[in-house]
Amino acid sequence: MRRKRLTPAFVGAPGFDLQRPHLSVDGMTAEGPNLSHWPGNRTPRRYKADLSTGICLLFARAPEPEQAAFLGDAEFVVNDHYDTDGFLSMLAVTRPDVAFHHEEVCIAAAATGDFQACGTQRGFAVDRIVMHLARADSPVAEAFVGLSGPEKCAVRYAWLIDHAERVLGDPWSLSPLWSDEWERLSDELSRCRAGALVRSVDRALGFSVVETHAPVSRMALNTLAGAYRVLHVEHAPGGARYRYHDRTETWFEVATFTPPSRVDLRPVAATLQELEGPSSGPVRWCADPPTEPVPELWFGHDEPQAYGQVTRTLEESRLDRDTVAAALAAAFGAGPQR
Repeated sequence: MRRKRLTPAFVGAPGFDLQRPHLSVDGMTAEGPNLSHWPGNRTPRRYKADLSTGICLLFARAPEPEQAAFLGDAEFVVNDHYDTDGFLSMLAVTRPDVAFHHEEVCIAAAATGDFQACGTQRGFAVDRIVMHLARADSPVAEAFVGLSGPEKCAVRYAWLIDHAERVLGDPWSLSPLWSDEWERLSDELSRCRAGALVRSVDRALGFSVVETHAPVSRMALNTLAGAYRVLHVEHAPGGARYRYHDRTETWFEVATFTPPSRVDLRPVAATLQELEGPSSGPVRWCADPPTEPVPELWFGHDEPQAYGQVTRTLEESRLDRDTVAAALAAAFGAGPQR
């Protein structure tokens, strides 16, 4: 029996009918076979892994009769969002020979993107290539001119799958998409490790308090935090700026480790606001619900934030570091609240 060949597609792209039999990877569609680590996935236990890429690699190694039985009438492999784990999941299903040959970098790149932490230079490079592929200064920008929305996502995925050997095997040929950012991250990590960052970790609670005197990128913060619950304290002349976040490892369904359960941060925000006292204008303690991929608690302006972005405007709080850390630790010690 020959392995079934699936056509890559993107949910919502022109010409794609979601009613046609399909396999959904990384994200999920409402029906049909699914290979994903997202909450609520329908992935069979035998394929479970920490990343959707790892799940799809396990599926790609399954015997062909087993694959055929799982896929049924599926003609397409689809995703409903654009990111590195999504690309590499589709690659593992459509071009497993390429994914197997570059398996280590596939896993490293998917982890860099989904867990927002840096492991290897090559993994970082591949993740940034995926994310910046259609940027105006991209060496291949002409392939995406005039595209937007789902159509742009579909065309980028198609380009990445067609050029996967180049992306995975020679990311230096696309260095304008990642080299400057790598240098900045490397410098930031070096400064932090040399003393610009002070870290204390409560292993029992899986809770890290990281203190700096300047902004720190989310990628550097997660790389150095040493825990999945992270409070960043940025000291300033008039006080401190606070931003707490649960890392995505606590949202995805992972297979090889057990991150701490999430608590609802909104009661913590209410407690801290009482301690803070009256705030000027819209500035106050705010928190996301625990169902968000990266829920935050922060002191500043109550404004939305897109997944994977760190854009909220923080302000200096009257509270000291120990007070804020203690409020969070008390919530963690009380156990899950959802």
